[in-house]
Amino acid sequence: MTGQCGQPARRTVLAAGLLLGTGPLNTACRSAVAEQQGAGGGPRHGGTLHMVQGTDILPAFLLSQINPNFSVSRTVFNTLTELDHRTLRPRPSLAKSWRVSDGGRTHVFQLRDGVTFHSGRPFGPDDVVFVLDHLTKDTTSSQVKSVAQQVTSAERTGEHEVTVGFGKAVSNVWDMFEMMVMIDRESVADLASGREIIGTGPFIVESYKPGSSISLKRNRHYWKPGRPYLDGIEIAIAAQSSTAVASLRSGQTHLALDLSPLDAAGIRDRPGFRLVQSDAHDLTYYIGANVTVPPLDKVEVRQAVAWAVDRERVLAQALGGIGRPSSLPWSPASAAWDPDRAAAYTLNPEKAKRLLRQAGAADAKVDLYYSNTLATNAAIAQIVQSNLDDVGLTCRLRPKQDAEYQKLFVSGEIPGLFVNGHGFGQLTPSTLVKGAWPFNAQQNASNFRDPEYSRLADEIWTGKAHALTAAYRDLNELLLKEQFVIDLINSTHTYAIQASLQGLAWTMYDGIDLDNAYLA
Repeated sequence: MTGQCGQPARRTVLAAGLLLGTGPLNTACRSAVAEQQGAGGGPRHGGTLHMVQGTDILPAFLLSQINPNFSVSRTVFNTLTELDHRTLRPRPSLAKSWRVSDGGRTHVFQLRDGVTFHSGRPFGPDDVVFVLDHLTKDTTSSQVKSVAQQVTSAERTGEHEVTVGFGKAVSNVWDMFEMMVMIDRESVADLASGREIIGTGPFIVESYKPGSSISLKRNRHYWKPGRPYLDGIEIAIAAQSSTAVASLRSGQTHLALDLSPLDAAGIRDRPGFRLVQSDAHDLTYYIGANVTVPPLDKVEVRQAVAWAVDRERVLAQALGGIGRPSSLPWSPASAAWDPDRAAAYTLNPEKAKRLLRQAGAADAKVDLYYSNTLATNAAIAQIVQSNLDDVGLTCRLRPKQDAEYQKLFVSGEIPGLFVNGHGFGQLTPSTLVKGAWPFNAQQNASNFRDPEYSRLADEIWTGKAHALTAAYRDLNELLLKEQFVIDLINSTHTYAIQASLQGLAWTMYDGIDLDNAYLA
């Protein structure tokens, strides 16, 4: 995923407030169904939804699965398939059916007829071929590029049929198709600047004012009959979470995306509002460690940090109780999830001190970096600093402007520890270790490289799922031993909404799905 990325037991959270563990969902949009059933009067047409989010959208990164685009990736665009929230199996979207042959190396998609881009141009097989090719370009940012690079052929094989061939079968093909929004090839040159943002989705971009707002209007030619219900969506950018909360409380806003966890927790018990937790669990807070910088080049020191941090305190004081402590990157729905090993590291200052003495780092110093625009990360950093001081490791806080922090992060040049959040723990495990920047076995933000890690990443990427139990176990043990990523809390994205908003749903990447949304 991305910077603050960076969202299934699958699916333990329903869109009914903060009710954890209420049971599995049955379809890709089960949450929407649940919302509608609770409305009483049923869906109705009309109205404009007012939404607020903390950062501006980034049209140039629509294929990169980043948080700022959650508001437009599914409202303006569609994908070929959408993952079921319970089974993680693909369900039809722009592709109405498909068949897989040749040991998983050939995928033939039958595309839906009568779909048009917002420009009026018909959608067809050539558009799929274009996006697959676009994904492989050096200028295209994507965390599933490694999957696209396995495509050896993509061609129109019928009026509404496209055939995609892969050089080898890989386990996360459907993750790629989930992330691969169908951008318009005729306007792609103007997409990065935001001058033209054209998809096939339920809403059309009417205007975009960078840094300020986005206006969407209903797509009257949407391929789903009778959808969407809403006439339009107004998205405002509010950098401060408190501003978004004030807008929500004043009635100016129906939906606030990703409030800071403490602000979000303050909403959940207020009459007339609900705090909805995404069942994707696509957000895990962690401490990264640059393994090329002393004393973090010693594995005992990284393990000492893992034993020193009070995860329960982080959960309570920085995240408002939203999430669960975890030493591993996976959500409980992941095939690699191991509840016993996820609890491997707990608060143990004495063990941390022993490891520091063993490494000859009892009086060492470390720097801890974080983005000063993310209040949650700053709060976590302060707790970590206190915990490390308790075990004799002097920790100096190094807050950075977000742009500078992200530049250091993506270049692997953060000279110490760093606080961040990552995603991808909820899907096919290979998507994390082959694509997510904190974990990518080829190159990652911690500069951790290890032949065994690369071998395991390749094995779970190309192996058969039913035969990977041992590989997942070995991978977890390696991650727990090496601690180049020190996972803390498996949390989730949240949606703070007025009770009048019904039918809210989201994809497995937390892209807002408003096909069935309406204002009661």
